Amino acid sequence: MVSNGYEPVVIPVWAWHRADTRAILAARDVGALFRFASHYGGASQSRIATACGLSQGRVNEVVNGRRAMTRLDVLTRIADGLGMPDESRTEFGLAPRFAGRERVQVFPSQDSIVDESAAPRNRRRVLTFWPCAGSALSG
Repeated sequence: MVSNGYEPVVIPVWAWHRADTRAILAARDVGALFRFASHYGGASQSRIATACGLSQGRVNEVVNGRRAMTRLDVLTRIADGLGMPDESRTEFGLAPRFAGRERVQVFPSQDSIVDESAAPRNRRRVLTFWPCAGSALSG
C-alpha cells in the first residue's frame, strides 16, 4: 500500500515502553524520536512532518543533528503528532494529554444553583468548572 503522506503515524503501544525508547524520551532527543517513529511506525520524514506540523526539511535537520527542538509548544505538537501515550509524554517532560478531562463538570452542581423561589432579579444559574489542563478544553 502506498502512503499519501497524510495518514496518521501509528506506533504500537508496546514500542513506547521499551527501555531504549524511554531513554530517548528522558533525554528529549527529538532526532532519535523521529528515527524511532520511522522504524516502528513506518513513517517517512514527510509523514512525520505533516503529523507534527513541521516541514520535511526541518525534520531532516533534526534527524541529522543539525537542529535541536527545545520549545515546549513544538515538543507538544510532536508528541501529539506521533500519538505519544500519556506515560511517555510524562517521561518526555510534558503534561499528560487527557489530564483532568474526566473532572470537567458541564452541568450545574447542586451547590451552584440559586434557589428557584428567590425573586426573579436574583434567580441565576451558575456553571462551575473544576480546574483542568488547558489542552483538555481544546480538544
